[in-house]
Amino acid sequence: MCGIAALFKKRESERTLSLAHAMSNAAPHRGPDGAAFVGLKGEKVLRSEESRDWEVAFAHRRLSIIDLSSAAAQPMVYRDRYWITYNGEIYNYVELRAELQGLGHCFRTQGDAEVLLAAFAEWGPRCFERMRGMWGLVLLDARTGTAVLSRDRLGIKPLYVWENDDLLAAVSEIKQLVEIPGFRARRSEQAVNEYLATGYEDHTGSFFCGVAPVPPGTYLTFSVADGTLSAPQPYWWPERIETSVEDIDEAGEAFAAKLEECVRIYMRSDVPVGCALSGGLDSSSIAVLSHGLTGGVSDLHTFTATCAGDPADERDYVDTVLKDIRAVPHFVTPSPQGFLDDFDDFVWHHDEPVGGISLYAGYCLARATREANVPVSLSGQGGDEILSGYWQSYFLYLRELVLRGRGLTLAAHLAGALLPDGNPYLIGQVPVMLRRYLARRRGMGSLAGGTTAVSQVLQRALAGVGQGRRVDEIRLMYLPRFLKWDDRNLMAFSVEGRYPFLDHELVELCLSFAPEILYHRGWTKWPLRLGLERALPQKVVRRRSKYGFWIPQDQWLCGPLRPALTEWLASDRPLWDLVDRTVVRKLAAETWQAAGRRDEPGQALVRCLLLDKWMEVFEVA
Repeated sequence: MCGIAALFKKRESERTLSLAHAMSNAAPHRGPDGAAFVGLKGEKVLRSEESRDWEVAFAHRRLSIIDLSSAAAQPMVYRDRYWITYNGEIYNYVELRAELQGLGHCFRTQGDAEVLLAAFAEWGPRCFERMRGMWGLVLLDARTGTAVLSRDRLGIKPLYVWENDDLLAAVSEIKQLVEIPGFRARRSEQAVNEYLATGYEDHTGSFFCGVAPVPPGTYLTFSVADGTLSAPQPYWWPERIETSVEDIDEAGEAFAAKLEECVRIYMRSDVPVGCALSGGLDSSSIAVLSHGLTGGVSDLHTFTATCAGDPADERDYVDTVLKDIRAVPHFVTPSPQGFLDDFDDFVWHHDEPVGGISLYAGYCLARATREANVPVSLSGQGGDEILSGYWQSYFLYLRELVLRGRGLTLAAHLAGALLPDGNPYLIGQVPVMLRRYLARRRGMGSLAGGTTAVSQVLQRALAGVGQGRRVDEIRLMYLPRFLKWDDRNLMAFSVEGRYPFLDHELVELCLSFAPEILYHRGWTKWPLRLGLERALPQKVVRRRSKYGFWIPQDQWLCGPLRPALTEWLASDRPLWDLVDRTVVRKLAAETWQAAGRRDEPGQALVRCLLLDKWMEVFEVA
């Protein structure tokens, strides 16, 4: 897990290699264990910061996780021809290494970066199809002058591209681009309007004009000779997977076996590995399986964010899990004053506005993880996405039943939820989902000139059916934002996050499950509940509520944060050039009047606050 920067000259210029070094140093938190850069002209290697005669520059900040020796440092070269700067982990590197050795490749390190280079030398871009892991990388064949930029299948690791007439740049974090003379932070009107109106984001772009992420599950090629970048080429096609598993017992057994396999290879590390434990079904599953795979002979460090005294506090569920495993638990309770103290740094680390104050809980958790000297943390992120486990997903499925005329099946879900073994939360979510849908469909376009009346992301979600909708939920609706936020929170404190639920083999297995077996009488994620029923405490298996690492946002807004908000509303701020201050004051009044009974005004108010701070921190034009 690291931070990378790659620069390609599109025409002759006097820029020195010091630019690559500066871009690397703009994100030191991504790699505190080492820093290096290299320039290349053809196969000639340049090391001086003052060098101007370069065509390609690679820079790297290292967070040492596998093979801690200096031999595994990057940028790395293989056979004096293939170069890489790489951020991520290839979890099946042990198996790939053995296969490549059988093909005649020799290795001088014990890490995954050299395996990746050898795989590229052997198979070219098709090597990505063989890898299980997460990555944002740039590879270069110095002999042919062809570079390859790629991201993992789900975009767990970031990689952004920006170019002008002189340069093409690829970076881990957008803030690195600020070091380039001529780069100017300008907001994307489309991204800002969508965010203000609905809170959704278009995963194909960013909040900065001209800066776009490399699409997940693709690679692009760049020709050093003519300075052209190709269109993205996919190497993963989940939409082609057809449903084939209709038996719930078969699904539960297959899911449990594959998840345990994923956890096993995701624990490969030369440094301590911990676990984020919220007390929910997903994180509890990861914690229990991690503990079991160690044989119970060593303590597992777990990390939990609490909100003491709030009805949504999950400490009780966490304690239930901790009774069954040998662990060293760590707890952190985010505070409103802490949020205010960290506000500038929090926004700076995230590069772009986040979805709400609850993301600050993950920031505090990452800090506690690093303070405990645990550089790797397993996460339950992804369980809801791959099993369509959100309430929104369940209701979209029920809506689809209506559209297909399957009224009896719909009635069975609703009536079954009221049975003794059902989950009545399904019925209680009906008014919540309806209110949320209407708020997002109506949007708040008036905040930014009324240009976004209805969310394009929401429209796509409602248009999707069957397998296409499930793939969109994984690739478009939720994960791109959540993974971006998690990466920035963790890497702010030099912690690597790992996501066993997002192993592509497990994702493909879940997509083979018929939609009918994902839900049961108001319960979501039924294959997971059934498959891990014996491993997890029954209190967790039959848990009806879901919060995750959560902060009582409306309570903070109506209480300890109210003085700061009042001062903010009266101040001269960048946001008032974009948004009518009267409208935002009305949102604040509605939030305080509702006192937490309606979350929509508070969510919109927080988005205004976060966008304003982002414009200030990055001096956005």
